[in-house]
Amino acid sequence: MNPVAQFAPATTQEIVLKNRTDLHITGVKKLESLNSNEFFFETTLGKMQVKGNELEMKNLDLEREVLTISGKINSIEYLSRQKQEKTKGFLSKLFR
Repeated sequence: MNPVAQFAPATTQEIVLKNRTDLHITGVKKLESLNSNEFFFETTLGKMQVKGNELEMKNLDLEREVLTISGKINSIEYLSRQKQEKTKGFLSKLFR
């Protein structure tokens, strides 16, 4: 067995950002929440958060695992477990 292949992810993900306004992401498994300033979703490589202004979902195809967002993109971040807890709302913490 190739030792490098042992640590390679089982799947790939592609993130394409054009002109800071058009974002195309593959490997999207589940959209958890969205609004005009933030998208939060699960990908094949972990939870992800996209922040910006006037964000809109242009395309979501869960069969093909593709998400397209337009608007002013300010950040794209994979979230650790601690950050995932912080992104959950106050009410969701009350009803655990």
